[in-house]
Amino acid sequence: MLKKIPAFAYFPFGGGPRVCIGNNFALMEATLLLATIGSRYTLGLTPDHPPVEPEPLVTLRPKGGLQMVVTARR
Repeated sequence: MLKKIPAFAYFPFGGGPRVCIGNNFALMEATLLLATIGSRYTLGLTPDHPPVEPEPLVTLRPKGGLQMVVTARR
């Protein structure tokens, strides 16, 4: 059985009457940016990278950052 997620459990742009007016543009821009990067480059972790652990702060991020290898696609 699935639990119901509260209405504002995820609100990176605020919620209710004070919601950010640029949220739709920001989400569209992020989607286009990630699609462009993904089509032009291959991303991977460095061979000696330690296991990735989540670090819940104000936003969820990887503990200690990510060491990446970026390779251009041909």
